[in-house]
Amino acid sequence: MKRPRVVVALLVVVAVGLALSGAFSGPPAEEPAASTVPEESLIAVEGDYRLWPYTSRSTSIEGRTLAINVVFHADAAATRAAIESGAAADWEETDETESATTADTEQVRAFVERDWDDARSSTRYTYVEGPTGGVWLTETFELHDGAYLGVRDHLRAYESPGGAYTAIQAHEEYYDWFRLRHTVPGIDEPAVRLEDEFIRGGVDAEVRREYRGIEGGWSDGWISVIELASLATVGGVLLRRRTRTAAVDLARRSRREAARHADAAVLGAALAAVVVGVRAAGVGLELAYPSLPPKAIAGPLYLVLAVGLPALVVLRARECDPAAAALGVAVGLGAGFVVDFAALGVAVPPDLIVHRIALLAALGVVAIGRAAADRPVLAAGALAWAIGLALPLADVI
Repeated sequence: MKRPRVVVALLVVVAVGLALSGAFSGPPAEEPAASTVPEESLIAVEGDYRLWPYTSRSTSIEGRTLAINVVFHADAAATRAAIESGAAADWEETDETESATTADTEQVRAFVERDWDDARSSTRYTYVEGPTGGVWLTETFELHDGAYLGVRDHLRAYESPGGAYTAIQAHEEYYDWFRLRHTVPGIDEPAVRLEDEFIRGGVDAEVRREYRGIEGGWSDGWISVIELASLATVGGVLLRRRTRTAAVDLARRSRREAARHADAAVLGAALAAVVVGVRAAGVGLELAYPSLPPKAIAGPLYLVLAVGLPALVVLRARECDPAAAALGVAVGLGAGFVVDFAALGVAVPPDLIVHRIALLAALGVVAIGRAAADRPVLAAGALAWAIGLALPLADVI
């Protein structure tokens, strides 16, 4: 192996990968520049208050983030009752007069399949405007289905003044260990899953989609509208909870037989195990200690990745052939990333894909430098790894 050329090529991969990560990152639509909410951006929903169909980090449209994608024609209490499931069930037969306004037993059982809990997250605002002027709203309630340190559907709900409707921003998010925060891969599928619960369950509700021409915030222009026709049905939903037994099986680890390069194969397997193990440990600790802040769990586990992965390479690559060490790092760590994302079941944004490739290349340079006892190469790889970690923490990626 012509080591200098390989090292230079890997460092080029790191540089290009990190540059592309910054270029790909960010929402697909441009942020608005105006300081006031444009009249034409408001949509009529129900009642006297029109809705600005987005959420924002601040009480201004400059902080616009994701688009509102679900609206319930009901107040927040009825909306939450319809989404959540209760703790126990007491099913009874319905007579003919009740069947006109109440879902039957099997339909409601099919409806209540998800385990919604209160969510913890940053505050997001939305805006409504009525006869007396406009007002910025904070979340009336938040719910999530899934683990904070894994993948989850996250709902932010905003009740309009007077309770004529409740606007919901539904999105999917997963915890990215190298960014130490959630990443949102999209908003369409969570909205479909939410409306599908009402469609499949047959709860006394009308579900339809309306095209409102919403631009930006990852919206396709459509909004799901759910009308709850009977509070008696909502009361029935509250009587049933089918606790979802979410046992994430991450035990699939492929061993690679390599007679000549057993140390490199062991190194690759160890790197993959660390990546997958950190995710499993994070989700396991979150479920075991629900009162513990998730970031208190994430901090120490992040150090396992940031410090533990290069330390493992330095420790194990010394006895390896340089080419085999680099290959072991690329295959092992790459497999760990793939298994981690596959277990979450999310669509990985392009900026994070190229960022992970850059990290693979950086750690590959570390492996070559250690295996060849070449300190300048080892230092270059360590520096590239540090830069690759620092950029996402600085919110560049």
